[in-house]
Amino acid sequence: MPHRFFVPANWITPPTVTLADDLARQIRLVLRLRPGDEIVALDNSGAEFTVTLTEVGRTVQGQITGRRPARAEPGLRLTLYQGTLKADKFEWVLQKGTELGVARFVPTLCQRSVVRDRTALAKKESRWAQIIREAAEQSGRGRLPELAPPHSLAEALAAAASHQLTLMPWEEAGQPPLKQVLAGHNPADIGLFIGPEGGFAPAEAEQARAAGAVPVSLGPRILRAETAALAACAVLLYHFDEWDNRDQESGVRS
Repeated sequence: MPHRFFVPANWITPPTVTLADDLARQIRLVLRLRPGDEIVALDNSGAEFTVTLTEVGRTVQGQITGRRPARAEPGLRLTLYQGTLKADKFEWVLQKGTELGVARFVPTLCQRSVVRDRTALAKKESRWAQIIREAAEQSGRGRLPELAPPHSLAEALAAAASHQLTLMPWEEAGQPPLKQVLAGHNPADIGLFIGPEGGFAPAEAEQARAAGAVPVSLGPRILRAETAALAACAVLLYHFDEWDNRDQESGVRS
């Protein structure tokens, strides 16, 4: 399959594309692509441009040979409010969440978060953005998931008021199963709250409930935070038919 690259929109000037800077070096020196090779350029609009390379040097030139909607971009807008985790676990959630189809990530500071320093977290945003970009290119996405700055739980709940449905998996007994809660719903926009390593404190769960979030159960097994995030995302995207194949041109589920 052709290599895929998100590029600044102004690099795409139909009928040609011009690639520069680190990307041109990567194409020339690392990937060793040559004139006649094909790539896919992405302008973060949801479209993908098929490009045949015509010149490979300090800048790379290409001719656009096709344009179509990206088939892997979900129709469901899923925002993941992830309680902050240790670095490797949080990066895993960003990478795999992007592959699954998450539209927006909101790092959320919770009572039991191991990492709560906003300044320290802000320093990681460049690395996180790169992880998201690489995962989006690899998985066929047509838009880069948004990465919000760290939010307190109160800030995250206020932001979540705009969602058509907001869910909070919580391990305490007595929560309705996720499948039961989803019955009868067909939202286009969902917010999903996942706790940190220690889970949500009872007061936080009550705070979320008061703000309109629906507590749900993911089953009888206690899942690690990163497992719960990816399992819940996969279930939601599957439930709302985002794992069905789509027609290349129309984006209609088939």
